[in-house]
Amino acid sequence: MLKKYSALIVFIAIEIGIALISLNSHIQDNSILLSVFTALFLIVTPALYYITNKKQIEFTFWFVFYSVFKITPYVFEMENNFFQVVFQWKIYFNIAFLIFLVWKAFQFIRNFRKAVKQKDNVEQDDYAIISGSLKKSIKFKKLAKMIAFEVCSFYYCFIKWTGNKNNKSGFSGYRENGVSAIYIGLMLASVFEAIALHAYLISRNKTIAIIILILHVYLLINLIGHLKAIYFRTHLVLSQKIIIRYGLFDTLEIPFDSIKTIQKFEGDYDKSNDLIKFALLGKLEPHNISIELKESISVNLPFGIKKEPKRILLYIDDVADFLKTVADKIQESRDFDSVSLELDGTKPVFVV
Repeated sequence: MLKKYSALIVFIAIEIGIALISLNSHIQDNSILLSVFTALFLIVTPALYYITNKKQIEFTFWFVFYSVFKITPYVFEMENNFFQVVFQWKIYFNIAFLIFLVWKAFQFIRNFRKAVKQKDNVEQDDYAIISGSLKKSIKFKKLAKMIAFEVCSFYYCFIKWTGNKNNKSGFSGYRENGVSAIYIGLMLASVFEAIALHAYLISRNKTIAIIILILHVYLLINLIGHLKAIYFRTHLVLSQKIIIRYGLFDTLEIPFDSIKTIQKFEGDYDKSNDLIKFALLGKLEPHNISIELKESISVNLPFGIKKEPKRILLYIDDVADFLKTVADKIQESRDFDSVSLELDGTKPVFVV
């Protein structure tokens, strides 16, 4: 993890160094030197960071540049600074950015309306439609995923109240595992903690009390949204693949030909990079299905986290029916391939 962000850490260290050197009174009193250090801080260092780290996510660079642009007037004296005129026009940059956000919102609504027309597709649920529309509207993939999590959290918390018709053919994962009680317990604990902390802090520091209250409300919205998403999003077994849909986790498609073993499993497990469990609360939530893959698969988790496991754990209410359906679909697929090979005059070969 440290290696991944080493370039960003070096960049921040250089920026801090430039800012500290510029505090020298000789530089502060010399408009040319002050402007040079401002240029180094605002343009040169971010540009070098981008040139030397092109493989990094583009959003990271633009976020860095925007952050530097916002804090530069607070770090450097603008009087007698050649960049003073740039920051006098800052309000117009903010207006342009607002117009850009409005345009992206319009694109999202347009893509969302197009996707809704295809809602009869069994593979498309509300989460897939919203996240897919956002990914089309926002150029930066990681940012789109982060925004999709937040939008879907509010959507399932406040707007989504009825299940989709195609959910009847899916497999649920909440009726018999007590997950509802776990999340409701966490919500109640969060509410009581928020009330207690707010009552304690309101007379001492109103600002901190309000911030903590907002954070607790945000946490409550996320928990409610995630729990309702667990109710409304079901797993699917199609002709060629399994579709795993759990709460506000990204949809995961597992082709049958990538599965090494799939079996009932309720035992303990050791955490590792090769294993992922579809459970926001980890070991607090039960599991009864283990899927081992032939090769690692990319899995997108909430908050922009990405893993590449070879083993997946999850919970299915009707585990026996799920395993039977998967076995039947795999057999149907093999029979179809066998018939196709025989028609081609080729002897069928099965590899288990």
